[in-house]
Amino acid sequence: MLPRVLPEDQVQIFKFWFDGSLQAGIHHCNELYYRALTVDIHQRSRLYHLACRLSRHRATTLVSLTANQCSLWVSLRDHAVAVPLLPRSAVGFSHVQF
Repeated sequence: MLPRVLPEDQVQIFKFWFDGSLQAGIHHCNELYYRALTVDIHQRSRLYHLACRLSRHRATTLVSLTANQCSLWVSLRDHAVAVPLLPRSAVGFSHVQF
């Protein structure tokens, strides 16, 4: 299944404690997600490619867009699947360049 792409102003972002640090989260279609990665909008195609790769490994993902950045959101249920596939610099950090 292809990842959904949503304007970030259409999701309600909240903060919660997860995996040892304060994280951004959203609730969408009865699923809870955490922000795994945020990049500059010019990197959106690479971010979407990563979201597709995670989806192929059965991780539920979303991509949100603002005017100048995009974020990859991963279902809390699929955290263990996603971490090995995320860029090493993304684990524990929400804004990276790749």
